[in-house]
Amino acid sequence: MSQELWTKDWKKINDIILQMNSESDILKALNTFLVDIEGLVPYEKACIYFYDLSAPNTVKHYLGQGFSDKELRDYERYYCKIDDVVDKMMPNKEVVIKSTEAFDIEQRKETEYFIDYVTPANTKISLDTNFRWNLENREFCIGSLDLFRNEKDIDFSEREVEICRVFQPHLELKASNYAFLFDNIAHQYSLTNAEQDIATMILKGYSNEQIAEEKCITISTVKKHVTRILEKSETKSRIEFICKTTGKGK
Repeated sequence: MSQELWTKDWKKINDIILQMNSESDILKALNTFLVDIEGLVPYEKACIYFYDLSAPNTVKHYLGQGFSDKELRDYERYYCKIDDVVDKMMPNKEVVIKSTEAFDIEQRKETEYFIDYVTPANTKISLDTNFRWNLENREFCIGSLDLFRNEKDIDFSEREVEICRVFQPHLELKASNYAFLFDNIAHQYSLTNAEQDIATMILKGYSNEQIAEEKCITISTVKKHVTRILEKSETKSRIEFICKTTGKGK
């Protein structure tokens, strides 16, 4: 309940919301939010995921703190498809979900997802705050702020659950802007489908080598795509492209 929040909680909550809403760089705003919320709801790792449950590639975009690049890529490529938390995010489910209350822990420990991903990543306890990031396809375009703790840590408290409930509508608004950013770049710069994919990866911070590995193409091909993206966006570098696209340079 909201009355469980302390006066100092509300001060920090208001400061974080103000900071997030005043930052024109959407990527920076969401990354800063992930860092700032740890002061209210401590975690080992955190991620904001954008899911499209109607698409072959379930994870559309993500931002992470504390995860290795491999952990995030492995989740995006395979484990999101067998993540039992995703089922909890369908319409009419709770907005904020504690894994310790949503699942039979002993049964969950026997699943492939828990054994092969959760255990090595030390993300056995989670607090998931769900939102819709595309109102035109709201039944399938689900997002989630996931805060993780290890099994040896204390479970998330009701106070921490309530803090996430307060943040949810503000996160949903900013996350919708973030998702629109990716969906809009193809139209904005007249990019081909291949160029849009690579432009999205540039905005996520991928290097040429990581893009080549992800797309199974040569680094030379990546560089050609990057050159065309910069030409079409009338920018001279990756940094300038990111700043122009996210609005940081405004």
